[in-house]
Amino acid sequence: MAKINQETLDLAWHAHASSDADRVIQLLAADDILSQSHEDIEPAVLLGLALHDRGRAVEAADAIEKASLLGPIPDEARITLASCYAQLRRIDLARELYLELALSRRLDADLMLKVAGGLSAIDSPQLAMKVCEWITERDDSVAQAYYDMGVYSAHCGHALYISEALTRRALALDTGNVHYRVGLVSLLIQLQRDGEALQVALSFEVDQIRTATCFSCLQRIADILTRHNHTDLAIACHERSNALRAERAAKPIHSAKPTL
Repeated sequence: MAKINQETLDLAWHAHASSDADRVIQLLAADDILSQSHEDIEPAVLLGLALHDRGRAVEAADAIEKASLLGPIPDEARITLASCYAQLRRIDLARELYLELALSRRLDADLMLKVAGGLSAIDSPQLAMKVCEWITERDDSVAQAYYDMGVYSAHCGHALYISEALTRRALALDTGNVHYRVGLVSLLIQLQRDGEALQVALSFEVDQIRTATCFSCLQRIADILTRHNHTDLAIACHERSNALRAERAAKPIHSAKPTL
């Protein structure tokens, strides 16, 4: 069979960079890229990533597993394979692969955060916290690691003041981050410090609310704003919360962001 040529592969990488998974699959979904040849590792991995993005976990795992038999595959692909295993309820395999990646300590912060998110998604928030700790031990300027650690701490059932402290640490590193501020308001509401929560919530613009990603946080904020007659912001929070719930219902659980 004819091999995937470099031009097609370049087009597929461009489509992947543009988050056009359907185009990647259209370009690469052919039997010849899964033949037993070392040259087929790259297109097989890329196809697996695209299939995973489209929620086709069985096919994605198959493509990436076949690629891994031909030679080393990128860490991103191994994380994706673990995510596929999680979706297929092969939880032990997913956890083992996530931990192998984390324990290597060679991943950059972005990939380590994905590993932590994957562990949390398979009900291992304590392990997810530990991965975030490793990130901050290596680089204490990674704001997202502190924020996510706060989320996982809450999921572990730890006192919410710990999550608050970690969220404030994230905000100290990235002051203007709307997602962290939304998380902080949500925590303050849960801690029954409504006055502080309202003060932060009233600093939001409607356009900022539309970029938030935690539907449960937004619902809490909508409720407190409604109680204090701040109708426009409350409606924006409520609408965004509903939209996020609908998006989450349409996606595999692995793709959900950590939420408080």
